[in-house]
Amino acid sequence: MDKKKRDLFFENIVTNISDGLIAIDLDGTIFFVNPSAERILAIPSVILLGTKVSSLMVDESSENDEFFQCILDAVYEKKPVDSMVSFYQNGRELRLHLVASVLMEKEEPMGIVVTFYDLTALVSMNEKNARLNRALSESLDRFIQVMIGAIEARTPYNANHTRSMVMYAKKYLDWLEANGDRRVRSIRKPFIASVWLHDIGKLVIPKSIMDKARRLGSHEKDVMHRIELAIMCERLRMANDPSTKRSANRRIKQLEDAGEIIMAANIVGYLNDEMSAKIEKISKMNVLTPTGEKVKLLDKYEKDSLLIRRGTLTDEERMVIQSHVIHTKEMLDQMDFSEVYGEVSTWASNHHEFLDGSGYPQGLKGDQISWECRLLTIIDIYDSITADDRPYKPAMPPERAFDVLRSMCREGKLDLEVTESFYESMAWDREQNEYFDDVVFQEVKDDED
Repeated sequence: MDKKKRDLFFENIVTNISDGLIAIDLDGTIFFVNPSAERILAIPSVILLGTKVSSLMVDESSENDEFFQCILDAVYEKKPVDSMVSFYQNGRELRLHLVASVLMEKEEPMGIVVTFYDLTALVSMNEKNARLNRALSESLDRFIQVMIGAIEARTPYNANHTRSMVMYAKKYLDWLEANGDRRVRSIRKPFIASVWLHDIGKLVIPKSIMDKARRLGSHEKDVMHRIELAIMCERLRMANDPSTKRSANRRIKQLEDAGEIIMAANIVGYLNDEMSAKIEKISKMNVLTPTGEKVKLLDKYEKDSLLIRRGTLTDEERMVIQSHVIHTKEMLDQMDFSEVYGEVSTWASNHHEFLDGSGYPQGLKGDQISWECRLLTIIDIYDSITADDRPYKPAMPPERAFDVLRSMCREGKLDLEVTESFYESMAWDREQNEYFDDVVFQEVKDDED
């Protein structure tokens, strides 16, 4: 699905959902109102749009101060709100469930989205509980889809990864249930939700780190530009003083060779000792700038990045990536899931824990790691090493991937019984997994910018 169609798709969702939805700037000005919000509040959008929420507490009936105050709390305190409030529509009291969420961009708040729906029509406790459960499930589904859309907008790799994991998980749970596993019925919805949300913490991880396909990342152009300028300076020096021709040509050759070595080290899968020694030598080179100043050809970050033995991330960048599970836990804990979804936060945030205690973030061991977390970890690793859209490594064939998983089992990191059960289910085989027939994956393009 291309961006235009995806934008239209999300626009239709927002326009047609039965929930009221209002979007607000950080100064409290309303800039979006969907039709359901107009209907529920009985206030035309022409009145709401461009109006500050605080002014509505003056212009509208004071009976509705509770409703608007909840929104103001979210706007000015920059924190989520989840509350049941009264709203009076033409003298009739409505009971609205209001949820205000803070939208973030690069760890900074950028606005508030308020959703609310009318619970007034529920006349019995049983009906009310059933509606609340359905509403929670629907809200969670909507929340999940919005979050996946947000992740997809930042980096399609993780959106595709999550979709694939969900397809594997659904098929595997089907297989377990067909083979008499009674626990599946009670955990299916919360487990699938935890798979959808397991990487939500990556929303706050810098895109430059998440999608870093080469060791230099965004510094690649800077380094090559530095070399080009240095070569230009040597040519100018030679033109101004012909006696420097020999030394200038020798220097140009050194710079060209350095550029080739740097680009080779930038993309190689594993950096051997010989290449590492060459980078160490190059890092000591100084180059001329157009102002005549001498600077290091490589700064510390560039040198450290090029000396990474395997992969593309520095130790500091790897720590940032690993922090996504902490962010996942913090974000999902704020959702205050009900009993049936009560373990979603734990399952989602523990998918990098290993049975031998070598995982992160808590270093859990053995029985401290639930069956659901063990399964999620196995599916996560399987898709990560077999995915064909990763910018930093080639896809691994399925059988080879299971060799890796079994090796990790022998090392005491993964659960062998769960691994072999997943293998036996054939849920990992996309050609035999019908859930993949309906899923739409985001096209991944190499972006060097």
